[in-house]
Amino acid sequence: MKKKSKITVPEIALPIDVELYSVVRKILVAARAKVYVAANAAMVEAYWNVGREIVEKQGGESRAKYGDGLVKVLAVRLTAEFGDGFTASNLFNMRKFYLTFPKFYALRTELHAERK
Repeated sequence: MKKKSKITVPEIALPIDVELYSVVRKILVAARAKVYVAANAAMVEAYWNVGREIVEKQGGESRAKYGDGLVKVLAVRLTAEFGDGFTASNLFNMRKFYLTFPKFYALRTELHAERK
């Protein structure tokens, strides 16, 4: 079986309109940036909501033995399904995140201030 040869940039660098390439490249770079921002915003909101759910399930208590066990069991199940980002220490951090910013609109204001 014959292997496909990879085409390198110099091989495909046919004469093209430099301005056209530049404009198209800027469009794609801007689109990627928007995707990263949207994905990051969605994950920040998800982590905040996870923290909120944990705190509410603990009855709003700042520290509870039941809550520690709850988080550890939750971490095992989430890690099995979603990967290493949901360890017990990460879930405790999400909990702290929610406790630090209990009002989501305040968090959004804070995040927008950081981008400027």
